Amino acid sequence: MLYKKERPAILMFQDGRYFRGVGFGAIKKVTGELVFNTMTGAGYNEALSDPSYQGQIVTMTHPLVGNYGVPSWEKDIYGIYKHFESDSIKVSGFVVNECCKNPNHYESVKTLDEFLREEDIPGIEWVDTRAITKILREEGVQVGLLSVFNSGEEPNIDQLKEEVKKAEDPNLRLLASEVSTKEVKIYSQPNPIGKVVVLDMGAKLNILRNFAKRRLEIIVVPYNHSYEQIMEYNPNGVFISNGPGDPAMYKRAIEVCRNLIKNNIPTFGICLGNQIIGLAAGGTSYKLKYGHRGGNKTVINTETNHCYITSQNHGFCVKDFEIGGFKEFLRNIDDQSNEGLIHESKPVFAVQFHPEACPGPLDSLYLFDKFMEVMELK
Repeated sequence: MLYKKERPAILMFQDGRYFRGVGFGAIKKVTGELVFNTMTGAGYNEALSDPSYQGQIVTMTHPLVGNYGVPSWEKDIYGIYKHFESDSIKVSGFVVNECCKNPNHYESVKTLDEFLREEDIPGIEWVDTRAITKILREEGVQVGLLSVFNSGEEPNIDQLKEEVKKAEDPNLRLLASEVSTKEVKIYSQPNPIGKVVVLDMGAKLNILRNFAKRRLEIIVVPYNHSYEQIMEYNPNGVFISNGPGDPAMYKRAIEVCRNLIKNNIPTFGICLGNQIIGLAAGGTSYKLKYGHRGGNKTVINTETNHCYITSQNHGFCVKDFEIGGFKEFLRNIDDQSNEGLIHESKPVFAVQFHPEACPGPLDSLYLFDKFMEVMELK
């Protein structure tokens, strides 16, 4: 039963099953790929603004979200937003068990509800997120619909069932084109020791911050830049970023990586970047049943047996790339999927997880230092 001022909301699967809850954020109807994230109650501001979530309706498995509020759009000394992974919310919709209405944190300037309203993103609370997650784990991620209504408005369930049947899989779109920079951006540093070009497939800002901390001039270029355009900047190395969508659709980026490998250009990839490099190496991609999304994914180094507790956000993976000198050096313990590839003689490597966000005792930030080494800047 809804209280007088509460807004009804519906989360519906494409087969007509639905969850009825209370709306927050924008009064709006959206469709997207239903996925779940297993991170703790922390990190929701970063998750909301992660470009890899473009086109997705995200369910948080932690029971309470929003307890420390939302900070301001403040930039650091490098001109990069401190608390977010992009300049706006990227998820299509947000699903939580409970949205905290009275956050408490010294940096908070607004509630999660206010943040979603400002960004025109619908949210739903007081639904059984455990049941939703169980469906997605057993059946796999799938297209769905989220609709938030005005207070007092009664949802038309039959109409929503017909609408969700027509919803398209967002992975059929070039999602990177929707989140990539539209023009070249340059982050200059005082007395830089080198230059890196970032092929922006949907790059998280904390990745750029890690390059800036290492005194690199950062040149961020659109997802469809060619190899020739990239090399005009005469970089010490090229980074292929994370991002949303099916890696096999990014033919231009795959061709860029083939040329980078062929010409021995120091190259580093993260997440989608790992998949694109793997495809450039002759591998194939496939879609995971329910993806890897959260901050508790265990990865093992197959050579040293060191384990890493990693942060991940991807729905696709790569295999059969072990040709032309490439090999796997990191693997997911749970499903044996690839978590990292490296060339045995060329300065090219990539990882499937996010080292800039890893919480484990064995710090994965060394991968940025490894990139500095292959660029011969350290």
